[in-house]
Amino acid sequence: MKNIASKELNYVKDFLSWEILSLKKCNQYAQQETNPQRKQLLMDAVNIHQKNYMNLLSYVNQANAQQQNTNMTNNNQGGQMN
Repeated sequence: MKNIASKELNYVKDFLSWEILSLKKCNQYAQQETNPQRKQLLMDAVNIHQKNYMNLLSYVNQANAQQQNTNMTNNNQGGQMN
């Protein structure tokens, strides 16, 4: 995975917030819906937002792990003297 800037990572974290909000709203509307077809449509949207959220979360976790590894490597190399 290519290193991404902190600002870009914050954008992805914003996307996470939007996805979870959309998931919650669709789920709330689905619970209130009486028409089975509309309810299913909303539940499909819930599943899509959940999948998007999990994909974004995985990406953020990988980026954070990579960033931590890079920081640890840089710190270890910074302490060595030739």
